[in-house]
Amino acid sequence: MSPILILAAVHAELAPMLARLDSPEPMNIAGRTAFTATMGNKKLIALVGGPGAVNTAQALTAAIEHLSPSLIVQTGCAGGFAEAGVSVGDVAVATEEIDIHMGLEADTEEKSVRLAPLPFALMERNGKEYRHRFLLDRDLAGDAMAAIRNRGLSGFHLHKGSFVSGSTITATQARAKSLFTLYCPVMESMEGAAAAHIALHYGIPFLEIRGASNLVGARNRDAWNLPLAFENSCACLMAVLQETM
Repeated sequence: MSPILILAAVHAELAPMLARLDSPEPMNIAGRTAFTATMGNKKLIALVGGPGAVNTAQALTAAIEHLSPSLIVQTGCAGGFAEAGVSVGDVAVATEEIDIHMGLEADTEEKSVRLAPLPFALMERNGKEYRHRFLLDRDLAGDAMAAIRNRGLSGFHLHKGSFVSGSTITATQARAKSLFTLYCPVMESMEGAAAAHIALHYGIPFLEIRGASNLVGARNRDAWNLPLAFENSCACLMAVLQETM
């Protein structure tokens, strides 16, 4: 039975889900901490991949080569864009991942987050070239949204839309505004584009569900709520696993 692979950057992002599973067993995948459990007739592998694109790519590649999962689900926290109507504790499902650091610098001295697309493709699949934007399975995202709503979860709002990924954490309102103007995203993280890229390379369906721990913009750690983001994203993840997978 091919497992469903659940991926997060740090253990705390998976903890609320692991607490809901029956006796998850620790395991090691290429030097990464993971846990195995069953839910009904589903086999789950929860993998702590590490923060950032390189950790994510290494961990996910090793897990895929070792386990051949039928589905990859990335979860955890992210920064939410207030311009998209996101508040701390809200949850969003990705329809697209955009690597905001992959591209060609504009031929200007003006400082901007805008990059031109690469003059070559990073990869090609099914006749489509991919440079810095990775369209995700819209049907899978829609099914996930429906499953979460069917469970009647409350205390947060649910969103669906583009996510942006980068190695630099946004820390100013000016950069947040520029990113929203360019891409109209709902969430910002460091790992999503790398995971989407690897999943596409192997032809494995990919779903991303994240909770907003903070708002993208001026950095104010006092306004963050990591436990709420972890709890709400895992509640939504469990709803999806129970309803649709």
